[in-house]
Amino acid sequence: MNRLGIVSARLAASIVLSTLLLSGCSRFGNKLPVMLYLAMVIDQDSTIDTATQTDFRRRIQLIISDFRKIKPNVEVQVALYKRANLRQELQRRNSSDLGPDLVVTDAPQANQLLTDGLTEELPPEAFKRQQTEPSLWERVKLDDGRVAAQPIVIYPQIACFNNTIVQDPPSTLQALLQQGAGGTRIGLAVNFSELLWTAGSLGALQSLARADDGQELSGQETQSMVDWLAWLQRASAQQNISFFQDQGQLENLLKDGELDWVSCNSNSLLRLRNQMGDNLGVSALPRGPAGAPSPMNAVRVLALGANSSPRQREMAINLAQFITNPMVQRNLSLRSLAFLPVNPAVAVPVRSSRTLATLVQSRDDSVQYESALAQLAHHRNLDRDGSQVLIPLVFGASNPRSSLTSLLKALQSGT
Repeated sequence: MNRLGIVSARLAASIVLSTLLLSGCSRFGNKLPVMLYLAMVIDQDSTIDTATQTDFRRRIQLIISDFRKIKPNVEVQVALYKRANLRQELQRRNSSDLGPDLVVTDAPQANQLLTDGLTEELPPEAFKRQQTEPSLWERVKLDDGRVAAQPIVIYPQIACFNNTIVQDPPSTLQALLQQGAGGTRIGLAVNFSELLWTAGSLGALQSLARADDGQELSGQETQSMVDWLAWLQRASAQQNISFFQDQGQLENLLKDGELDWVSCNSNSLLRLRNQMGDNLGVSALPRGPAGAPSPMNAVRVLALGANSSPRQREMAINLAQFITNPMVQRNLSLRSLAFLPVNPAVAVPVRSSRTLATLVQSRDDSVQYESALAQLAHHRNLDRDGSQVLIPLVFGASNPRSSLTSLLKALQSGT
């Protein structure tokens, strides 16, 4: 073969090889390793203790392990952050193009992160919205219509108690006061969102939501809020009913034997069970004269990071879709007995567990008020503003009427 023939042959071979490589590129690319970085928020801002780290890592690793059975080329690196530090940490990492691909946090913080440009909105066409209870999307939707995150689990607010002391947990607010008068040491949180459950029981929640929305209130609606605040002040005047900073403090006092009955969050059940054993009892929060309580159940969500490559973004979306799959949601709930699925197609076996029955009751109570709760949840400084009103009230430094004036001003200051 002459020189020209050799060159032509090599050129042809090169073209054929290039074509083969290109045709197999997508298949090969699907098998290339994909590393996802996931930032997970720990609820406790003061300390991240070893037990909490182990618990959170175990939960997420269970999900990742199952996900890798269908996506074996994926690796997920998990980092834990205190809630108060997350925003600053994302700013630092995003500025270096090293931000996480996924962020697991609560709904209010996810909304704020998207508003601040630290995460990306969910692309509506890429998500199976029917795999999530429709009302939960309101928790993660901004005023401009963007969706900040994918809800993944619900942590209901319930009552926790020492069942060696409280054999018959109170099912009504009147019974709660009676047990306190009888010597049961009762703890309530002064944190606004953690105390909102009493507003539903006492008929004030809808009025609070209307005030937060800037609507004009009727005399009856105003009176309902006064009555709610008056009940809180009467409760605080009882010797055995005390108000504390938040549910985290209440739970610590319960496990230490300094309180007998507290409002709590199901996120703490695993830790409380380890510390209290069979002495831990759970029940739904008490009803009131206006009906069911209105717990602002915490929603854990999954947000998309701002620095992902196209392949990382695609895999992050796949993982979010995987988590809301009915089978995964059901297994998650049964493995922990600490939270509920967001997928409405999942039937929770309440007859198999009193704990699950309690969580479902809390969820059902909350659903009755979801529109009002979603409105209040979007108030950017709800806990700060509301708690500043409630603290002087429960410690006797203000009265219900003056507290209502301050509360209306805080609510109407905007979301």
